Amino acid sequence: MKIIRLTAILAALLMLFASCSGKRKTGDPSATDAAAPTEYPFTEDPNVETTFRRSTLYYVTDDGYLVPVVKLVPWEEGIAKACFSYMTGTEVNSKAAGELGLKTVIPAGAELSITIMEGNALVDIRSLEPLPDAASELNMIEAIVNTLVGFSTVTSVTITRDGEGGALENGTELPVRRTAYPLNPESDELETIAGLSAATLYFPNTQGTITVPVTRYMQKEPSVYALVSALIEGTRSKGLRSCFPENTLLLGAAIEAGTVTVNLSDDFKTVEGTEGLFSLAVKTLWLTLAERYDLTGLRIQVNGVNYSPETADIPTGVNVF
Repeated sequence: MKIIRLTAILAALLMLFASCSGKRKTGDPSATDAAAPTEYPFTEDPNVETTFRRSTLYYVTDDGYLVPVVKLVPWEEGIAKACFSYMTGTEVNSKAAGELGLKTVIPAGAELSITIMEGNALVDIRSLEPLPDAASELNMIEAIVNTLVGFSTVTSVTITRDGEGGALENGTELPVRRTAYPLNPESDELETIAGLSAATLYFPNTQGTITVPVTRYMQKEPSVYALVSALIEGTRSKGLRSCFPENTLLLGAAIEAGTVTVNLSDDFKTVEGTEGLFSLAVKTLWLTLAERYDLTGLRIQVNGVNYSPETADIPTGVNVF
C-alpha cells in the first residue's frame, strides 16, 4: 500500500502559479486600480488565506485550449484587476506563462475597468488592439468571464469595448450577463440542447506536460462509473491523449467515504511500459472526479487487486492505496 498525503487538489494543474476557489466575504473586486503585479511563492503558512486569495486565472495552450491556472493573489481592493494583470501579455507574464507551455489571453496595452451591480460585473475594455482571429477573441472573453464568476459577489458578466457592446473585429459577440463558459467543449452545438449534462474531463496533451479540461455533454448526470468510462474512452480533441492503454476495460468504479475505487482489467498494466503514464492516469482520474465529489483518496485495482507501480511518480494531492 502506497499513501501520498493530500496537500492541494489542483497541484496537478500547475507548477508556477498557486491555487483557486478561496472566496473572501468582504472586499469589492472592482473597487480601485490594482498595484503592479508581484510574484509570490506558494506557502503553507496557515495565515495565508487572510493575506492572499486563491484565484483561478486562465491561459491558453499552443493548441488553443483554455486552461485554469491557480495563483495566490494578494488581498487588496481592486483584486479582480490584479487577477487580470497576470493574464495580460506583458514581457514578465508572457515569460512566466511560457515556462508552463502556456500563453496569456489579454493583449498587452489593453485596459480593463470593472463595476459590479446586483451581481453583474460590467467590464469595459479600452485600448484593445485587434486580435488575430475569432479563437483568440473568444479565449480572451471566456477567460475574463470565468475569472470574474469565481468571485462570490459575481454571478454574471457583461463586456463592452470602449463603452459599447456588439462584436469584435473577427465577429465574436461581446457577452451580456453571461455566466461561466464551459471549458473546451467537444461540441459547441450540444451546449444548447435541453436535458444534457455537462461533465468536465481532464486529458493531458501529447507531451504530458499540461492537463486540459474538456467539456463533454452526456445524456444524464454522470455517475463515477460513467466519468471513468469517459476517460478510458479518450477524446478526439486535437493534441490530447488518453492515459489508459488500448483494450483497458473498466470492471468497476465506486466511491465510499471519500475514496474512489477504480477496478481495471489486466491491459491497464501496460502503463508500466511508458514512463509517467500511470501518474498521468491518476492525475486525470483525480481531477475529473474532484470536479463532482469531495475526495480524500483514490484506489486503483487490477482485477480486484490494489495496483500502484513502485516507480510511479504520484502527483501531490492524491492518496493512492
